Amino acid sequence: MVGFPLQAVSGDTPVVAVAVFLGQATAFVLACWIAKRSYDGYRDAHRRPLLWLALGITLLAAVPTGVRFLLPTLLGASSLTTTVFATASEIVGLAAILYTVYGRP
Repeated sequence: MVGFPLQAVSGDTPVVAVAVFLGQATAFVLACWIAKRSYDGYRDAHRRPLLWLALGITLLAAVPTGVRFLLPTLLGASSLTTTVFATASEIVGLAAILYTVYGRP
């Protein structure tokens, strides 16, 4: 069942739902922009740590934001399913960033 996007957010008023939606959209756009800048740096300098950083930022911020919005809205996924997928993406993203800092990519 496809619901209206603001139905995925619980709030007392539509103003709260719109504010949460705009905040999530802003976080998604910023995360994508930072990841793209990191990837562009990788392409220019051919430094693998920048590629891992771009992947980590994408999985840490952009993917969970999309999952938390799209899974309940488009697929009607439960809160537990959404949380599991979003948290798994965050963990893998953090691991990629740690690999960038401490590993030898």
